[in-house]
Amino acid sequence: MKHIFVIGASSIPGEFIIPRLLSTIVARVPDIELRVDIANSLQVFERVRKGEYSMGLIGTTYPSPDVEYQTIVAADRLVVIAPSDHPLAGRVGIQPADLRGHSFITREIGSGTRATYEQAFRDAGLAMKDLKAIAEVSSAEGVVKAVAAGAGIAVVSELVAREAAAKGTVCVLDIPLLRMERAFSIITSKQRELSEDAKKVIAIISSALHEP
Repeated sequence: MKHIFVIGASSIPGEFIIPRLLSTIVARVPDIELRVDIANSLQVFERVRKGEYSMGLIGTTYPSPDVEYQTIVAADRLVVIAPSDHPLAGRVGIQPADLRGHSFITREIGSGTRATYEQAFRDAGLAMKDLKAIAEVSSAEGVVKAVAAGAGIAVVSELVAREAAAKGTVCVLDIPLLRMERAFSIITSKQRELSEDAKKVIAIISSALHEP
């Protein structure tokens, strides 16, 4: 009899990484019925730390003696996207300061994407108050749709931006001095022994994402 196996995942792993591995996971671990709970990185971290999830996939790290991290994607690049008819679209060598005053769609507090771009903005001398935040959207897909509809600019994973840009609905802005990268990690609780199913699922995800 199958049993439910829950993976906690932040937006990018939950919407763009795990779905591509679903068929492999269910084929190799046939005793489970997989459930993917999507939340922001901080929420997934807390649920793993408390033992509510046996494992999670997130895009940032939080210091804790109770949680173990295993990096599976060493460098996920974040990029700034804009509507295809935006005033900055097509410009080469945009400066971080050029983003000032433009309508900006933010991710929610606790999002790994937000934590990464806020730090990168600070490093580039750009404060969040310099941007005209008009909305907060809690999923990468929702952010892309808002940008495509002309709401403003935003920061998303290059994994997401590549697909949207290929459709012509958004464009990636060329900002050489704004470097934004983060890692994706599998997290597990040190206080909870991993089941055999969890070990198999972790091995499948790790192997797939480490392939060249």
